[in-house]
Amino acid sequence: MELHIFREAKTRTPGKKIQALFELVVEREGRTEHPGDVNLVFTTDQKIRVLNRKYRRKDKPTDVLSFTLDETAREGETYGEIYISAPTARRQAEQNGLNIVDEYLRLFCHGLLHLFGYDHKKASEAAHMSERENAYLAGI
Repeated sequence: MELHIFREAKTRTPGKKIQALFELVVEREGRTEHPGDVNLVFTTDQKIRVLNRKYRRKDKPTDVLSFTLDETAREGETYGEIYISAPTARRQAEQNGLNIVDEYLRLFCHGLLHLFGYDHKKASEAAHMSERENAYLAGI
């Protein structure tokens, strides 16, 4: 499984830390033998709003969206995509007293766990997903 990072928004991305986090999560989630690729796209509020409206019926920007595209993806094919709104991430980092790198890592980890089947619709699911996120973020 490989990670590809794209920037549609003007932002500096912590590529090495994101790659380290990706490798940690992939390994611990038992996905190391999966040949599909994951695309991470840093985008704008406008573009993520369009995606959020189209796929979630919510007409507003959000911080992160994940899409599993092909669970049987082979080498060179896309397993899934994660979109992070750079402007929303910056606002959230400021509101929560975090630096932008930590916020990007948190959002990426959250999106990656969604690709791997985690959810937070129920309180028990949310607690489990949050526990996994915290463990992975502490591991890098």
